[in-house]
Amino acid sequence: MHLSAVDAWVEQETELVTLPDEQPSQDDLAIARQVCERIEPDSILQFGIGAIPDEIARILTERPVGGFGIHTEMISDGVMHLHEAGKVTNRKPLHDGFTIATFALGSQKLYRWLDGNPSVRILPVTDVNESWVLRQLPRLTSINGALSIDLAGQVAADSVGGRQYSGTGGHESFVSGAAAAPEGRSFLCLKSTAQVGGKRVSTIVPAFGEGTRVTTPRHHVRYVVTEHGAVDLSMLSDAERPRALIALAHPDFRDALRATIA
Repeated sequence: MHLSAVDAWVEQETELVTLPDEQPSQDDLAIARQVCERIEPDSILQFGIGAIPDEIARILTERPVGGFGIHTEMISDGVMHLHEAGKVTNRKPLHDGFTIATFALGSQKLYRWLDGNPSVRILPVTDVNESWVLRQLPRLTSINGALSIDLAGQVAADSVGGRQYSGTGGHESFVSGAAAAPEGRSFLCLKSTAQVGGKRVSTIVPAFGEGTRVTTPRHHVRYVVTEHGAVDLSMLSDAERPRALIALAHPDFRDALRATIA
C-alpha cells in the first residue's frame, strides 16, 4: 500500500511473530537429502515454509556446492544460514548482488540479521512472484511443500477435502516460474503419509475427492519427493505417471494404489 492511500496510522511497539524451532523428523531428513543431491551450483533458490526447506538450506551449508542466488517470496532462517556459510553470491540478471524477497518469517535472530542488512531487498510481491520476472532467472530452483498429490500429478498444497489449511502464497507462481526459467526446476516435497482423524492415510491418492482444490496443475509439476524417493514427472506420459508416483508412496499403500490403475 502506498503512503498516499493512508489517512492515518497508529504506532505500537510489539514483538514480531516468530516461528518455533521445528526439529526435522527422519522423514524430513530423507526428503531434504534427496533434494540437495539434485541442486546444482549457481542455482537461484526459492524456499517455502517448514522444516524441510530449512533442513535443505542447512545441508547445503555443509556441502561443497555453492554460488547461490536467492529470489524467494519468504526469507526464513535457512536463507540466513546460507549467507553466513558464504554460499550466497547473488550473481543474477535481476537484482544482481541482492537477496530478494517479499516478506520474512522466522526467529528473532533472523530479524536482527535482516535489520539494516544491505545485501537484502524486500520488494512488492508483484516484483518478486510474477511470471515475467521468474522466467528471467536462470537455474531458478523452487522448493515447496505439498499436502497431497494424485496419480495424475495434480497437487493440493493449501486445502484437502474442502478444508483450507493455508493460503496458496507463491507456490504455483514459483513452480510454473521455474518450469519457464532457463534450466529451471521445481521440487514438491511431502511425506508419504499423514494422520487424519487419528488414522494414517496416504498422501499419494488415486484421485482427489470432491471439494479438494488443486493448487498446482499436473503440467507444471517437475520433481516430486517423498522419504521413499524422487521422480521427475515432467517427461512422463499420463500412463507412466501413476507407476512412478506409486513408487514414492509408503509401502503399506502401494498395493491398493496399484489396484486402482490395473
